[in-house]
Amino acid sequence: MIRHLPFPARIDDDHPKERIDDDNPKEECGLFGIYGHVDAAAHAALGLHALQHRGQEAVGVVTYDGAHFHSHRALGLVGDNFDQESVIRRLIGEMAIGHVRYATTGETVLRNVQPLFADFAFGGLAIAHNGNLTNAYALRRALVERGCIFQSTTDTETIVHLIAISDQTRVVDRMVDALRQVEGAYALVALTRAKLIGVRDPYGVRPLVLGRHGDAYILASETCALDIIGASYERDVEPGEIVVIDNEGLRSYKPFAKAPRRFCIFEFVYFARPDSTIEGRNVYEARKRIGRELARESHVPADVVVPVPDSGVPAAIGYAEQARVPYEFGIVRNHYVGRTFIEPTDQIRHLG
Repeated sequence: MIRHLPFPARIDDDHPKERIDDDNPKEECGLFGIYGHVDAAAHAALGLHALQHRGQEAVGVVTYDGAHFHSHRALGLVGDNFDQESVIRRLIGEMAIGHVRYATTGETVLRNVQPLFADFAFGGLAIAHNGNLTNAYALRRALVERGCIFQSTTDTETIVHLIAISDQTRVVDRMVDALRQVEGAYALVALTRAKLIGVRDPYGVRPLVLGRHGDAYILASETCALDIIGASYERDVEPGEIVVIDNEGLRSYKPFAKAPRRFCIFEFVYFARPDSTIEGRNVYEARKRIGRELARESHVPADVVVPVPDSGVPAAIGYAEQARVPYEFGIVRNHYVGRTFIEPTDQIRHLG
């Protein structure tokens, strides 16, 4: 039986800083998971490097070696924190998950860097999340009233506590119990002592793909993370699907009620890398088609089409081709500056 969390009669706003700011789009992070590879940590670091555009504030990797979990989490870029061989050597094991962070909720401090780890009675669990839970604040206050102690200000920890209080026995059932209580967009990767688990929310808002590298299984936010390690794309994890990977292979479950597809169009417009394939569509070609459609619907007399780099380049090419207008570069982006849309404050975004 699934037991849902009772809510308090009234939620006082005595912690205003914990509230989720819904004024701006804030759902971009990058996920990577690998099962069954001797170089799991190195592959995770490479995969996260390919996903660096999805989050530049922090990075973390957790591995499991059959006896112990190992973790390295830090603020900053993948290349600045996983550039030493000694770091990779410490992350032993053939299973790993990793995360690059753009702050959807919470401050950019080390305690908010994912993957988060918890030691439950059934064993350790590491979890990383891409998305935004719209009822995280209400759930958090209810959990605090039940005695739960939060160590971070990220809404991902809400899922961890919901897993902890579940009366289910199997870890997958505990995750289902927890996720049935959350609202919003999420893609998750989780690591236990025996399993790599991937989940997409029933609406399929955030992407998650499945790949293979020899006998190893890969989960990642985008196919570009498969390409960099030479893995093959198998398929997208479907909305509402849980994939469980262990020494018996891959199993798929669909425990959630079916919901209408609500894939985020901003993945094609901005978030995703242009060489990725999402929902069966190449992002570069999708952006070109958007540009062509814009030229058909809103044609203006122009002498030249100038793209706003970098995400606007394919759309500008498509617009120029459809409108038969010359295409020229007029804005040069400093590639040593982070992606301005996903910087943590308006002030930094304006500087970019």
